[in-house]
Amino acid sequence: MSVGLVHDRLYASLETTMQMSAVPGTLSPSGKGRRKGVNIGLKVPMAEELVWANVMRPRIPLVYLDLHVAIRMARASRGDTKVPAEYLKLYQAALRAKLERRAMFPLSGEHLWEIAQITDPKQRGNLADILETLSDYRYLAGRTLIAELEIEAGMAKILGEDISDRSVALVRSTFGHAFGMVGGMKIVNQAGGDASDAVRARMPDAEFDRLMASMNYEMERRMLRGPSDEDLEQLRTDPAFQPQVAVEGQRSRVEWEQDTDRVLNDNPKWRRGRLRDLIAAREFVHEWIEMYTRMRIERQKAGLPDFDPPDDELRRFMGAMPHTQVAVSVKTRYHTNPRHKWTVNDIVDIDAVSVAYAYCEAVFPDKAMRHALLSSKELQSIGTYVPRRPGELAEWLNSLPTVIAPDLLVPHPLNRPTPTTG
Repeated sequence: MSVGLVHDRLYASLETTMQMSAVPGTLSPSGKGRRKGVNIGLKVPMAEELVWANVMRPRIPLVYLDLHVAIRMARASRGDTKVPAEYLKLYQAALRAKLERRAMFPLSGEHLWEIAQITDPKQRGNLADILETLSDYRYLAGRTLIAELEIEAGMAKILGEDISDRSVALVRSTFGHAFGMVGGMKIVNQAGGDASDAVRARMPDAEFDRLMASMNYEMERRMLRGPSDEDLEQLRTDPAFQPQVAVEGQRSRVEWEQDTDRVLNDNPKWRRGRLRDLIAAREFVHEWIEMYTRMRIERQKAGLPDFDPPDDELRRFMGAMPHTQVAVSVKTRYHTNPRHKWTVNDIVDIDAVSVAYAYCEAVFPDKAMRHALLSSKELQSIGTYVPRRPGELAEWLNSLPTVIAPDLLVPHPLNRPTPTTG
């Protein structure tokens, strides 16, 4: 099935008595699929039974800290009295939980994005010190990989396929994991070829392993801290250094949300009706339709049965994708307010929290994100702990028990620890 036909299927389901087709050129990227008089409407609530990505993760709770929390912990740890003392207590509780292997504090690709926006190398360094100490450079899988795994798992469930032997690590000790990169560092020669084996042959195995470990550590450290002023000057002379490409990609996603705002402003009653249905369809089509179509084509090429469920089952499939449902809920809350001004930071925060809320046991976001998460009643079934204050999270961390074999990998989700506060 082509991308355009899949668009038609989804948007034909969207058309209700609201007659969305009366607004030309707004909701259908393909410009097709307008079936007047269809009254069934798209009803895509979050599924009661979510279909999780086929990932393996540690047995201990994963705790995701928004960058603003890390910034305040860094300031508090350096004696800044303008920062509430609770943040120092939180850092101490987090460090104890990490050292005692009662919790893990993974980073995300969005952390790297946000740190890169900080222009002061010293501030980046102070922040990286905190994040390095707590995370040991462990990163969550990025949202693109999570989405692909959720789509694969959803297809497998409907088609009755067993994919248990194709699991992926949820957390890995490299920034590349956040961007879907497989493998680790290698040594290349002048021609760009892999020279790792040639170097290994010239030294003892133990010495080679120490060399690679040292190089990996330095690479991870530099990625987290970002370039120094001197490094940045040198990078700007390289034509391949084009950070504006990533910025433009995020801005285009902001424009998509702004277009949604325009549609809603032209039709205010949609904000009071099935707004979440509208956001869900737009989210799937804009973010994941190309991946979904590619995966269907790959199935056909591999000789596997095509995934072509009826409309009702397709809607249930969409509603069962955990991280996508978190993003839909947050965006719905933001779009409820016609005065909300969409920014790149909104997109970055939603990207981070959509994965973290679905695949971590605790998330400490900023105030606006916390409100969006907790006011979305459909998300409560996921059970992620979202504290209001740093002291609440510190108490929660202190209450975590010691776990036997904390590094043992198990399927997600875990049985969630019960919050003691919040």
